[in-house]
Amino acid sequence: MKTRLIFYNLTLLVVLNSCCFGTKETHLGNNIYLSEYDNVDRRILYQTENCATSGTVIVPMTVLEIGNNDKWIIAKSRLGIIGKENGHFKFWVIKNNYESLPDPETVKKNTTEFENYQDFDKFLTENNIELKLTIIN
Repeated sequence: MKTRLIFYNLTLLVVLNSCCFGTKETHLGNNIYLSEYDNVDRRILYQTENCATSGTVIVPMTVLEIGNNDKWIIAKSRLGIIGKENGHFKFWVIKNNYESLPDPETVKKNTTEFENYQDFDKFLTENNIELKLTIIN
């Protein structure tokens, strides 16, 4: 009986260690993850492993739309509920193509933030970035 209880406890420990409870993560490449904690708290983070308890924020919450490939990540975000009422959105372009695995500071330096869609769209066109934003469900 004790052996069975120990076995169940060890199995539970292994399962808990390998799961991200309460967080949905999507790996975008180069240690960059879309971390979704709930419908409001969605961020793009640089972290050295999935399900990490901390990371470097690249795009603050709330990420509403995203698009990515092996060269670029694009995103649309809004800051809090007030931003929704005021229509205050930000747009982001993150380089996702590096010679070697970048550190968080390199990713941050290669992230461009836009205050309006027109400048964001112009940047995409000028740099031949053929990605479209997709709403996150």
